[in-house]
Amino acid sequence: MPPHTRATRRLPALLALAGGYFTVGVASMSVIGFAQPLTADLGLPPSAVGGLVTAFAITYALAAPAMQILFGDRDRRRMVMTGLAGVCLGAVLCALAQSYGMLVAGRTVMALGAGLVGPTVSATGAILVDEDRRASALATVFGGMTAAVVIGVPICSMAGIAIGWRGVTWGIAAIAVLVALAVRATVPGGLRGSRSGARVLLRMMVDRRIGMALVVPLMQMSGIFVTYALLAPWMTAVAEAGGRVLPETAVPTAMFIYGAGGLIGNALGAVLERRFGAVGTLRITLTALGLGFAAALVVPGGLVPLYLLMSVWAITAMSFMAPQQKRLVDLAGDRAGLALALNASALYAGMSLGSGVGVAVHGGAGPLLLPAASLAFVVVAMLALEISQRPARA
Repeated sequence: MPPHTRATRRLPALLALAGGYFTVGVASMSVIGFAQPLTADLGLPPSAVGGLVTAFAITYALAAPAMQILFGDRDRRRMVMTGLAGVCLGAVLCALAQSYGMLVAGRTVMALGAGLVGPTVSATGAILVDEDRRASALATVFGGMTAAVVIGVPICSMAGIAIGWRGVTWGIAAIAVLVALAVRATVPGGLRGSRSGARVLLRMMVDRRIGMALVVPLMQMSGIFVTYALLAPWMTAVAEAGGRVLPETAVPTAMFIYGAGGLIGNALGAVLERRFGAVGTLRITLTALGLGFAAALVVPGGLVPLYLLMSVWAITAMSFMAPQQKRLVDLAGDRAGLALALNASALYAGMSLGSGVGVAVHGGAGPLLLPAASLAFVVVAMLALEISQRPARA
């Protein structure tokens, strides 16, 4: 069967797997969108939402590799469906929560399920198609996460006002069920990976090529979230430095532009990978991302330059994802599931690290220097990429 024909026949399965990533993305980030009605309902301070985000991110970062160690040799379709059931259960717990502790518990259960879903849908998508279509398949699957940012989170934000945050959370539970049914209907059974013990995990992490290849997404995502997590104060400071007042609609518009740019970048990453290879594409995207953060240090305070910067950040950031996963699959061989789990952990750890550094920079040096810290992380990511390319010593 020609490669393009096989890829076309697998498209429904790839889209169902993308639905898994969409569920993970909405589950992790929707709380940001309905933060105001949630905190008002439970009488919580606004900062409490940060704890809910952190609880999910840390649990996911730890759960993703642990799930592959424990269940990596199981049927992958069943693994995805089980993980989605965990997301559903966690969402139900959150919807019924009457206290902050119950919310944290529900978010933790959601993250445990998501930690099984994310790496498994990527690993499954990679083996459903021929090798020359692998980057495109991974881009399709990870496109679910991009769609969560572009469509899911804004809808959750609006729905939180219309039907309340509990109604939105019940909706997330329903989405998890629907996606599980789609996976059951389209993804073939009998696809299995290999179960890796803790020793294999440690060997993979200390392997210079794989270990440094995992440092790359950690630093890249940290760089993005230094500024993105504090987007509103940064945009406000830039506008004020230019003698302007930032409109109330500017930040939501910027987030929408970022999401739309992410869709473009997600598709572009696969195209660039076929032309320049995985490593070449990573070099291009990291360089462009670094230049984007450098430009942010001198950008005028008008809305158009700010929106252009957001599109550059989004396109370059999301163009990175598919070639990064493709490279790890190639490096790890039959341990691809574990490598992708570690990659997912690195991304979520980067979100936490970048957000923390951003808060520190904001409080110390001020919001205008957030892009400088972002740029520093991207430079480290570029160095890690080059180190990971060096041949192993004999």
